[in-house]
Amino acid sequence: MQIISIDPTVFFVYGDNALRQLVRLTFASESAHEDLVLRVTGQGIDEMMPLGAVPQGTVEREIYLPDLYQPLEIWFGVYAGRRLLAEQTLNWQPQKHWEVHLVHYSHHDMGYTDLLSKVVRQHAVYLEQVVAYCEETQAWPDDVKFRYLIEQAWSVLHFVETRPPEIVERFMHFARQGQIEITALFGNQTLELCGHEELIRLLYPAFRLKRDYGIEIVSAEHNDIPGIAWGLAGVLTGAGIRYFSPGIPAWYFGTGEERVHPMWDEEAVLPMVRPGAFWWEGTDGSRVLFWHDMHGRDWHPTSYAHALRELPDMLRTLDSTGYEPDVVSYTVRGATPDNTPPLLRYADIAKAWNERWAYPKLISSTNRIFLDTFSAQWGHTLNTLRGDIPGTDYGVAAISTPQETAINRNSHDWLLTAEKLMSMAALIADYDYPQSEINEAYHEIFCFDCHCWGMSQPGGPAQDANWAEKGTFAYRGAALAHNLMVKASNRIADVIHYPDEGTHLILFNSLSWERNEIVRVPLRMWQPHGKSLYWRPPQQAEDGPTLAFGSAVGRAIFDPPLALFENPFQLIDIEKGESIPYQLVNLVDAQAASPWAAERFALGKIDPRYLYEVAFQVEHLPAMGYKSYRIVPCREWPQFESSVTVGQEYIDNALFRVEFDAQTGQILSIYDKELGEELVDANAPHGFAQLLSRQCETGEIEPGRTTHMYISEHGPLYTTLRSKGEGLGCPQWTQEMILYHTEKRIDVNARILRDSIPMLEMFYAFPFRVPSPQFRFEAVDAIIEPLQDQLPGTNSDYYAVQHWAEIHNDGWGITWTSRDAPMVEFGGLWPGYVSSAHHGVTPPGYGHPFLQPGELQQSHLYSLFMHNNFRTNFINVHTGEILLRYSFTSHEGDWRAGRARNFGWGVSNPPLPVWMSGAKAGSLPPATSFCQIDAANVMLLTFKRAEDGRGYILRFIETEGRDTEVNVEFPFLSISEAYESNLVEEDQSRISCNSRSVTTRVPPSGIRTVRVIIDIREH
Repeated sequence: MQIISIDPTVFFVYGDNALRQLVRLTFASESAHEDLVLRVTGQGIDEMMPLGAVPQGTVEREIYLPDLYQPLEIWFGVYAGRRLLAEQTLNWQPQKHWEVHLVHYSHHDMGYTDLLSKVVRQHAVYLEQVVAYCEETQAWPDDVKFRYLIEQAWSVLHFVETRPPEIVERFMHFARQGQIEITALFGNQTLELCGHEELIRLLYPAFRLKRDYGIEIVSAEHNDIPGIAWGLAGVLTGAGIRYFSPGIPAWYFGTGEERVHPMWDEEAVLPMVRPGAFWWEGTDGSRVLFWHDMHGRDWHPTSYAHALRELPDMLRTLDSTGYEPDVVSYTVRGATPDNTPPLLRYADIAKAWNERWAYPKLISSTNRIFLDTFSAQWGHTLNTLRGDIPGTDYGVAAISTPQETAINRNSHDWLLTAEKLMSMAALIADYDYPQSEINEAYHEIFCFDCHCWGMSQPGGPAQDANWAEKGTFAYRGAALAHNLMVKASNRIADVIHYPDEGTHLILFNSLSWERNEIVRVPLRMWQPHGKSLYWRPPQQAEDGPTLAFGSAVGRAIFDPPLALFENPFQLIDIEKGESIPYQLVNLVDAQAASPWAAERFALGKIDPRYLYEVAFQVEHLPAMGYKSYRIVPCREWPQFESSVTVGQEYIDNALFRVEFDAQTGQILSIYDKELGEELVDANAPHGFAQLLSRQCETGEIEPGRTTHMYISEHGPLYTTLRSKGEGLGCPQWTQEMILYHTEKRIDVNARILRDSIPMLEMFYAFPFRVPSPQFRFEAVDAIIEPLQDQLPGTNSDYYAVQHWAEIHNDGWGITWTSRDAPMVEFGGLWPGYVSSAHHGVTPPGYGHPFLQPGELQQSHLYSLFMHNNFRTNFINVHTGEILLRYSFTSHEGDWRAGRARNFGWGVSNPPLPVWMSGAKAGSLPPATSFCQIDAANVMLLTFKRAEDGRGYILRFIETEGRDTEVNVEFPFLSISEAYESNLVEEDQSRISCNSRSVTTRVPPSGIRTVRVIIDIREH
């Protein structure tokens, strides 16, 4: 007889009040034997156990040994009576007591498997099934009761809104009991494209449920997206979230010989092939437990027997990869696709399993249950990692639809402006704060920023319908935000004092610092979507009032008469009583590179006011306030001094000299006279402000061709150099370079007509010349130095930039901003890294190494504004016009000294104009600040009414990495109480305040939220 193998298994049972381990023995015997006995001896063990009859041949027996906690040498002997037939010595290694948590979820995807509008309804049905399964398993042992993870809050919101209260209450009962876990985030977002406040507000829907139903929110889930914005770490911890479980799809990067660069450096972070965890530290030093659960490798056992067959090998494989803990979670769902229904099957399997085995123990679990256990046992052993995780796929994929993505990007800022103005209007102008419309606007931009762009097959009627629904979110969000801005600003304008008759212009500044810049104000404003009824006073004393529609609150919006601008006039700064220079601009090209140029051009045939703008330099525009101006007719057109000279191939002012080749359209030089520096790299492979089309299949680059170039606008405030051209994928484009004369700023705007050629990437090149460059950029709720402030080995081909990017050296630098296109490549034009899960044809260079710190040598920027090369989900052909708006400035010192934040936010948040008519007694002065902050490195992100209606919320963000005490003054408000709150408006402590101000401390690169209780309004 021979002992062929001794196989200690992962299985344990309880026997004789002790834990015993299942061991499988395999024998080979030349003859049959009766009544064999196995003896097992070693340190602390000496047991005899019957094997019974053993037939001739190969046979397997199962035995149960005591649980052995230490490595030791064990001797196995097989006896027939006293005769030893076979023996073997084994170096015994203790086996883990595995606790396997099964986390049942669906994988939320707004679209992909069905129309967006149908997917939300499907999930409502699923959640009814969840309630039924919770009810069905109430009498089961606690560890195997049906449990369910609601991966994202959007499905619960729809469920709560559409189901009877009694069903909703049963659902919330099980959420309070812990059988259902609702996680923190609204959806699986393309996080790096979210706005600063939007990233925070993604938590609000779940925390509203917490407030309304008494549930707990302790974890966040984020699936299917290989990229996570660093700002999220601080946002989660700032809301009290302890755990973050992003399902990172490791399979996106291939397997075996086809595997390319993984998402991160696996030695420095975690192996992608097994689950694991680390502490993820945010910009402010706070940290959240980051659990990598290997999304896309869910376990799908169909029965107890199926689980028994697969789980032992799964756990052995886990051990072989170096996974140390003895507790692990596996995600399970109803089927392999997205948006799958719940199944009772997994709870059934766990129940049957635990009736047989002590270990591995199966737990019907949630993120919170698992991570509470994991962090308690293993949290102290984890590494702490700090930095961004730049996305490879979804940020780029979002620009498959550049127009709608740009609209949604701009809505982020519009909503911030709207909330600040609405708060002040409510406090000083009896404005009815429209909380439901704000929530609706945020919901629209949330839905657009969710990661899904369409169906699994990116073409045909289904994709057309899905994209139509998706794109609507961007348009609706913009319309809602615009409506709120217009209503609130006009309401405040109604209570300003206008002592003189005539036409007045009020400029509102939504930013928390004083501003000096050029503004352009159209004579005819776009109407908001909401036109409410109001009673218009009678024209004659004997008449009654008339019911009318008003685009403002209680009145129509005023647009000044054209005749006022057709004749000489002065523009008066009312506060100073001085006439200031202006430039009257007339739209003459329907393809001009400005918003709604074609619409204005067409309507200008009916009402010429649509064609005109008045531009002027605003000085000392109060922080988060306004300033008033008046149009005063005069006898002669004012003459404004200007030292600007314009030649056939140059524009020269006091700040810059721009030289260009009118034949080729090439920008040859931009010379900064203050710095004495040339800003354009003449040796770069591509021209400055040059349009480039790259074919995804071949990698060939085709520059756009300029057909003609000319000076289109020239005056004391700015000069516009306009060019027309064509290129691969864009049969016509208009480009405008605007050189400002009283502000150190240059704009490059373009209107591009995109045709139906697929498989293209499109760029704008900005090859700046900054020797020994260092880079910084504003990401969502973070300032990032590429290659340094990111996890080791993560994507370096492109980054999602918010309001500004900076290139500087020890002496000077350039701040650049893009209002519409988020994706930027630093240092060169890189091959791109959209993974094999999404890209269509594999582009040349795919799989190349990422850059390492110190390898960014060239001070070049490339704006990647359109990408159409996909096999699933996204858009390969998206024809139509694209508007791109870029601005840059140069300065002494680094990004802090150059006030990069102020420039970037100022460009994206131009002062908001309101026209008013006639003299009017009002309670507000012609210019004032509603809110003043004494720390230049701290900005007021938002000022809004509290979600629970108790006071107002101030949110501050520190932008230069310095611990700062900031004092905030409110000239027109009376404050009775103030509280420091967390990011979801849960008060933490009361802080001192006086009637006009409150002081708080903002940590370096951190966010602080303060609630103020306002007693009275004084103005």
